[in-house]
Amino acid sequence: MSKRVIIVGAGLAGLTAAYELVRAGFDVQLFEARERVGGRVQTVSLGAEQHGELGAEFVDDNHTALISYTTQFNLMLEPAFEFPDDLCYYIDGNLYTQKTLTAQQQASLNEVYQQLDQLLKQQADPAQTLGEWLTAHSIDPFACKLIRQQSYGLYAVEPEAIGVGFFAYSGTSGDRNLRIRGGSTQLATAFASFLGDRIHLNTPVRRIHQQEQTVAVSLETLQGQVEVFADWIVVTTPWSVLRHLSIEVPLTDAQRKAIAHLSYGTSVKTLLQYSNRFWQQSSLGLFVGETPYQTVWESTLTQAGEMGILACTSSGPPSRNVVGHAVELAQQTVSALNPNAPKSMIATATHDWSADPWSQGSYCYFAPRDLATWRSDLSYSAGRVIFAGEHTAPVEYCGYMEGAIRSGQRASTQISAFMIT
Repeated sequence: MSKRVIIVGAGLAGLTAAYELVRAGFDVQLFEARERVGGRVQTVSLGAEQHGELGAEFVDDNHTALISYTTQFNLMLEPAFEFPDDLCYYIDGNLYTQKTLTAQQQASLNEVYQQLDQLLKQQADPAQTLGEWLTAHSIDPFACKLIRQQSYGLYAVEPEAIGVGFFAYSGTSGDRNLRIRGGSTQLATAFASFLGDRIHLNTPVRRIHQQEQTVAVSLETLQGQVEVFADWIVVTTPWSVLRHLSIEVPLTDAQRKAIAHLSYGTSVKTLLQYSNRFWQQSSLGLFVGETPYQTVWESTLTQAGEMGILACTSSGPPSRNVVGHAVELAQQTVSALNPNAPKSMIATATHDWSADPWSQGSYCYFAPRDLATWRSDLSYSAGRVIFAGEHTAPVEYCGYMEGAIRSGQRASTQISAFMIT
């Protein structure tokens, strides 16, 4: 029996699926529209041999699938943050650390977290946005502002859009954040080195179709449009992009609706490299606040040298105001947190994920009732097409590298199981 598999997208989901299928003896060809592997993983080098992440960055200590691959590829993990100790907040013009929160502020936060935990335990998905839920429960003003900012920082979306049931899953992450030493791209590169010339870059897929027991993709190449046939296709592209492709496979109504309407957050990420780490004199850890960039943290915590890099992210509607002024507004945000911030920088880098044609957003989120209507019984296969990507992962891993990896493993297992039967 033929064992040909086409994989669409060389992000972590596609790379994982390809890696596992090749090891299982399949003939795999992977097509990627970008000129690089990694998808929404993108490490960039700045001055003094330092690096930062314009895309996915953090690894929770319960992200066991990713951690297993770092062991296989002899990659190292290093500490980033510990929660909640390293969290600080900028609310109403004041900077708060865990030590400077008043007893009343801490109690109000604990109360709202307990209520969110109750939703999680009940696996509830109310027909309310996070903003509506905060208003309906008369949440303390300080806690309300902080939770609203966490919606931007965690899910790249405003609280008036995200479902409170989905937001509650933010409490399922580990207590410690890690990074891949040398950058997240190290993992994508390790997969790519194994796969070799099975990966075809600068090759966008324009059409996916199935004819009886054969599936095919139409590719855009330098030589013109080419059609490639296989027994299976694994589609890992974000649905924000997929919905604009021609998909001629036996999708169910629920699948078509999910592909057409799944929401993606908007996010601009900017890196600022300074000649010294002036922020180390203060308590800046992982900052969340009411500023143009709602989150700021140090990218070079364990990197050598006197220079340092701050990563800044602006999400949701505020990110639209950042476009065109990314570095300037990132610098303003840093200055608001630390008036001693230098006016000049060594180097900068920025990326608007919503304007990226091959992502059209940062990562997925779910609106009210989407978990109940889509995730409960939505199949991630249609005929001989299997869907993967962070948006198809178990809900607690959506938006993470872990989710992409787990979805790639699932796709590989589905195809391997079919061949056995």
